[in-house]
Amino acid sequence: MKTGWSEKVREVADRDYVQPSRRSASLIRIRFGDLHSKMQQQGFPPQHPNQIASAIESRKFWEPRGLVMCSPKGQSRKVDAIFEFKFVNKSQDARIESNAHDPLLELAGILKGAIREGADAFIREIRRDKGAGL
Repeated sequence: MKTGWSEKVREVADRDYVQPSRRSASLIRIRFGDLHSKMQQQGFPPQHPNQIASAIESRKFWEPRGLVMCSPKGQSRKVDAIFEFKFVNKSQDARIESNAHDPLLELAGILKGAIREGADAFIREIRRDKGAGL
């Protein structure tokens, strides 16, 4: 695989999607199939679609351009998959950045997931016990 393709993907996405949307500060929608086709026209190896998606999901793409990623990371790499980004102002950007590195908020997210999983397991266990006693 030729090196530098990820950077080329980010350049094409910036030129063809981000810059045209910057004037109106609108939501940026990048259809995976369209970007994949553009990259193949420039010689990108067709058997490496994950590299295209990974390049635009990376902070290296959206953070320096003043964007925040709205679509989930790791979504499907199908032709119709849409990657969405929006512009953030500096105060929002600072708030997002400070929350991203706040260990208490990180812990709260982890605990919330663990509690939810534990509660679900507890309910399943109770239901299983009730079914056994019938």
